[in-house]
Amino acid sequence: MKLLPCININLNSHRVIGGDLGFISFTKSIAIFLFWLYTENIICTGGSTMFVSQTIKLAIKSVWAIVGSIVIMLSGIINGGNINCSSNAELIKTEQFTLDEALLMSQGITTDGEYFYTSGSIAALDLVGMAKWTADGFQKVIYNHSAIPKEIKEKYNSDHIGGISSDDGKIYAATEDEKDTYNLILIYDAETLEFTGEYYDLGTEYLDDGIPYCAVDGENGYLYTSQFHETDCILAYNLDDMTFSHKIMLSEPIDRIQGAEYYNGLLYMSYDVEGSATEKVQTVDVKTGKVETLFERTVSGRDHEAEGLTVYHMEDGSFIHIADYDKLISVSIRHYALMK
Repeated sequence: MKLLPCININLNSHRVIGGDLGFISFTKSIAIFLFWLYTENIICTGGSTMFVSQTIKLAIKSVWAIVGSIVIMLSGIINGGNINCSSNAELIKTEQFTLDEALLMSQGITTDGEYFYTSGSIAALDLVGMAKWTADGFQKVIYNHSAIPKEIKEKYNSDHIGGISSDDGKIYAATEDEKDTYNLILIYDAETLEFTGEYYDLGTEYLDDGIPYCAVDGENGYLYTSQFHETDCILAYNLDDMTFSHKIMLSEPIDRIQGAEYYNGLLYMSYDVEGSATEKVQTVDVKTGKVETLFERTVSGRDHEAEGLTVYHMEDGSFIHIADYDKLISVSIRHYALMK
């Protein structure tokens, strides 16, 4: 029997918990509670468990739609600040998602050019999801609300997928547990989002505060990752067996890296500047370790965190695609073009 947990919910960024306004927190909790019922198909009452009938599921879905409308309205009012970026970049478009869809994309994002793939985690509800979206229009294709398989949960207590990266028909997912004891790379089939059964433990020798992201370099046969806080190097692992290869020493330290993607000799990195509305997108030369700021973004409003990042040249001119999460169960996917 599954027990309904007592929770103070936050769609956290690498387990960073933030406060919420009372009404917003209440609305969020109700929304996620309904989502939990809908995905788990059970209701807990007085210590007993009963399955949700189709009638009840339809009722939940109706309430869910109402809550979603409220969240969208509140998000516009409370987080309705300006989105600015430096002159060397242009915001092409923004797509906003709330509630169940936001729960599937609150952490990582990657693309193979034909589809976008996203990840999201709510450890308190034991919900870790992945989803596949069309590149044109960002329409949901398939999703998986239980992305971490049972055997991995039981063996490693894994409860969080952070950044993800795609290569050669596979999705690589940076996966960790609450105590940052096991830093895993889980591999999924990009077609179905099913776990392939292949995974690797990268250990804690170089990763002592979890594994926030991963970026696959299929060109050179590496997977890159790093520590979350104040890292002075990028770690390179051999893609075929995930054995440690080498460190890329950085020209300057980087803090709070949320996501990265490899393209044409560079790691494109998104990181969250704690306590600031200004976020940076930087690049790291994987040969030299040189760090350069590509552009800066100012996302005003109530509260938000920059999350995963991916890169791909789209027909509309956008190249940098970033998942921004706010504290109202809302995720915005923002697409940027680089100006020459």
